[in-house]
Amino acid sequence: MARLAGGRPRGALLSATTAFVALVGGWTVAATQQPAGFDSVRESISALAAVETPHRWIMTVALVLTGLAHIGSALLLPGLRRPGRWVLGAAGIATIGVALLPLPSRSDGSLAHTIVASVSFVLLAIWPWFAADDSGTPLVRRRVARPAAALMLLLVASLTVGARAGMPFGAHERVVAALLALWPLATAAAAWWALGHRVGGRRLRGLLAVAALTVACAAGGTAATRLAPATAQTLNYSAQVQLSMDPRASSHLSARTLFGDINVSFTGFAPGIEATPQVKSSIADVLSRPGVTVSSLQPGPLELNAAIRTAARDVGLRFGGGAFVVVALSLGVGALVRRRRPRARTVVGASLAWVIACGATGLGIWQTYQPDRQHDFTSTGVLGTVQRNQSLLSDVEARTAQVSPYLRNLIALSSALQDKYSPTELTQPTALRILLVSDLHAGNEYALMRTIVEEERIDLVIDTGDLVNFGTVTEGDASGMFAGIASLPVPYLFTRGNHDATSATDGAILDRLKRIPNVVLLQPDSATYNVVDAGGIRIGGFNDPRWFGDDGKRSKDKQQPAKKAFIDAFAEQDPLDLLVSHEPWAVQDVPRADVAVNGHMHTPDLEGNRIQAGTFTGGGPLSHFVGEEDGEELVGQPSAFDVLTFGETCRLTSVTRYRYRNVIEGRPAYDDVSLVNGSRIDTVVDPDRTCAEPEPGTGPLGALTIRQVPAPSTEPAPSEAN
Repeated sequence: MARLAGGRPRGALLSATTAFVALVGGWTVAATQQPAGFDSVRESISALAAVETPHRWIMTVALVLTGLAHIGSALLLPGLRRPGRWVLGAAGIATIGVALLPLPSRSDGSLAHTIVASVSFVLLAIWPWFAADDSGTPLVRRRVARPAAALMLLLVASLTVGARAGMPFGAHERVVAALLALWPLATAAAAWWALGHRVGGRRLRGLLAVAALTVACAAGGTAATRLAPATAQTLNYSAQVQLSMDPRASSHLSARTLFGDINVSFTGFAPGIEATPQVKSSIADVLSRPGVTVSSLQPGPLELNAAIRTAARDVGLRFGGGAFVVVALSLGVGALVRRRRPRARTVVGASLAWVIACGATGLGIWQTYQPDRQHDFTSTGVLGTVQRNQSLLSDVEARTAQVSPYLRNLIALSSALQDKYSPTELTQPTALRILLVSDLHAGNEYALMRTIVEEERIDLVIDTGDLVNFGTVTEGDASGMFAGIASLPVPYLFTRGNHDATSATDGAILDRLKRIPNVVLLQPDSATYNVVDAGGIRIGGFNDPRWFGDDGKRSKDKQQPAKKAFIDAFAEQDPLDLLVSHEPWAVQDVPRADVAVNGHMHTPDLEGNRIQAGTFTGGGPLSHFVGEEDGEELVGQPSAFDVLTFGETCRLTSVTRYRYRNVIEGRPAYDDVSLVNGSRIDTVVDPDRTCAEPEPGTGPLGALTIRQVPAPSTEPAPSEAN
């Protein structure tokens, strides 16, 4: 006990408690302040402190407090060897660095942030190894500290393995981070205990230990259901089911779906249940059948009961397994500290804690989640709308046709104002007028598009992708998308979005579009790019490599191989006047492209030479609706389209941006029309080039010249193959 005098046990206990509470409390409070759509199960702790995250200061302050508290623990913990203090202090500094080097956004990565966060985790795992001293406190002795350090390092390594295996990273990271922050607290508590501080008699301490272990078992079991959610499946749907760790969600069942959210409240006391349903691509077959109704999409009673039984069994097994791991770890640590096998009464007490945690949780869930105990049910999004209007899917085109006169009047008024107030350079002779649309998501609003083409004297349409929702041809046929494209009197240039395929190699949507006479695929397959010459304006682009059903992570990174292949293929080609792809990260900083366009984000934007199109259909009929702040009526998300005008100098002269809403409801409201001078976007000047309005030719694509550019070969050289 000689080394115990060197520290400050009371201060160490305070600093270690502060670190744990600041970290866990920080990510809990910060998550409650995020808008709908934030998923703590899948999104990282760092996402809560990202530059573009709302209320990022909460997690930033929590990380700084956690780092400072770790530094305090390094200085105050008794019984540590000096190298261990340095490593724990360095871990605190690295934790502060995580806050000072935030991610740019929830979806973007940062090499510097990743390195600092990794260093922080590794140092927090290995400090007990360097602090180990047999003359120190119980948890600092070599037989305890070094196995604990090895185990925590394995937990840190499991983050990389789990991410590659498809485990939910957010829940996994939070469990590991909590355990790393818990060890300094356990070390401080052990030192406090070793100095003779006791709580009551042996019997009271035993009861308190069983109670604390019961709570730990409940937390471990719940965490296990989040690390490995149970899966329930019906014919058209599947769902991942897990227990909520938020006490405020007690006795609530919540489900987020593509069609809206369902929240059900029950009378009782039980952990909240979170379900994440997903629509199987096979539902497109149901939608294609004549006379489809809402009831035909619902699972039958027997099918639903079987899915519920399976999910309940699997959740129970995961909960029991997670609680058992907590019991095993507690007994193992106790055996290492005391250098002997656990006593029989210790094993009985730990078993009792496991039984109470599993039994109480199971009983609470069984008694609470009964139909007769339900007292509140709410649904949001398109679920409520579909219940009131079962003909929503089939009526979309008819409704947009009714809206066409309103849009025609808006375009006429906008054109008159532009003619009167536009700068002189915007009124120069026109070589090409392009309608830019994106993210139709099975919203057959081609009647509206035909009106725009006619009134704005459009020469061709560019669609940057996400034509459908589930990536299947069946859905496109059922919603009339392909027939709508064919009805347009102008060429239709297309790049695939992440919702237009069901796998990395799926080309069914592209093959179906090839059969439409007025369609040009800018990347018809993996081996070819098409360059379109329209009146001298050169247009090219490439498909999104992602697909419907991928893990949705690291979108920016996933664009890079396709982006590099395109850059390599066009390295020796003439520069493009217009580059087209689906996601913003695909077209950023592509050389030899004067203007770039993308969609994907459902929000119009301008950044340098990049034009981001909004969603033409408000996200389509299945994801179109949002609730107003007072929770009353559902209203349409904003829809948008752009008209790009190129002049006879082959430069972009203007971008006219339209925003409107409530088209599907048949009561259009227009937000704004704006005119952007193209010279602020297209800054490349070539005095030797001239362009002119394309001359009509034979067939729907007669006015265009289409040239193929081969993609770079991915086959290894003969020497490499050997």
